[in-house]
Amino acid sequence: MAARKVRIQTTINSNVYEHYIKKLLPEYGQLNKLIEEAVKQLFEIKENELSKLDRLRAKMMREAGVIAIGFESAEKALKGEIEKVLSENEINFLLEWYYGRPIEKIAFEEAIEFMRTALIAMNWAVDAKVNLEGEETYIMVRSNLGRGLAELLCMVIKHFFERNYGVEVRFSVYPGGYTLSFRHVSTDAYPCSSVRE
Repeated sequence: MAARKVRIQTTINSNVYEHYIKKLLPEYGQLNKLIEEAVKQLFEIKENELSKLDRLRAKMMREAGVIAIGFESAEKALKGEIEKVLSENEINFLLEWYYGRPIEKIAFEEAIEFMRTALIAMNWAVDAKVNLEGEETYIMVRSNLGRGLAELLCMVIKHFFERNYGVEVRFSVYPGGYTLSFRHVSTDAYPCSSVRE
């Protein structure tokens, strides 16, 4: 049994017609067959399209070597070299790589947004939300990391933001995730945050 047909009437850009439809029409014979196939193909592409987050993951692995860096830090942490993990902070490198400029030129707000995105992209979080309340910024994270790894990650983030952005960072770790709180305490020590301008 043939599918029921629906009448549609529309106009399209003359460039699209000249450059695409005219060239493809001989292959499909009828305009309606061409449009039906084009819509099916577009739908397939959209269904299988990589999300922005998936593209970031691939780019981070390919260009920044995130997989190796992550394992290297985890290995140091397992060996008890916590100070080394804190001092060789990957966040600095990733931020500069992501924005393509030195840390001094990356605003606090940009660093927070990157942190939210990177936590998810690197599978350190299932979900992460940022809330701004007065002088405080919060990142609330749902995660399956486990308490020990979540605490280590929070310590690394705390160390990075306190050192580079002059904020006081507190964190709480829960069975299903963790929360980071950033409070602005310094207004002149760290020029890279637009909050201090």
